[in-house]
Amino acid sequence: MRPHIVVLGLMGAGKSTVATALGARLSWPVRDSDADIEALTGRTGRSLAADPAEGVEALHRLEEAVLLGALAAEQPTVIAAAGWVVESPRCRAAMARRAEVIWLDVPVDVLAARMATGQHRRSMSLADLEATAAHRGPLFAAVADFRLDAGEPAEKVAVAAITALDQGLAS
Repeated sequence: MRPHIVVLGLMGAGKSTVATALGARLSWPVRDSDADIEALTGRTGRSLAADPAEGVEALHRLEEAVLLGALAAEQPTVIAAAGWVVESPRCRAAMARRAEVIWLDVPVDVLAARMATGQHRRSMSLADLEATAAHRGPLFAAVADFRLDAGEPAEKVAVAAITALDQGLAS
């Protein structure tokens, strides 16, 4: 088994919640890109992306650096990664080498409802969300070892993730 587990998906897929539940079940530490970026900068990703001096590109560079740093660690860790990292060839290659990757796949309408209530997420129109899902879907599929329907409660998804990992590793 590769030493880490990366939980991927679009904004609102439940990456942070599922990673936390998965870490608790495995007794592994959890890293969350949102929390890591806030600890590094003192600002949320939403704030950085909205800042004309920083912007989305600066946020993406931070998301990439945070994931690559987490994957370089020796201690097995569950990592809730920013959805954008799947667009980075460096991140995709590092995940292939160092992590079992779980893709939390959620219908766009469910994501839109979740995003409407999240404070750290930037708002996106339904059309933009659909376009992002269409663009990133093949990238998630290419890097994922496991694809899970994450429309269920986080604890149920974490159980499904553990079952998938156990079955995948036993094959």
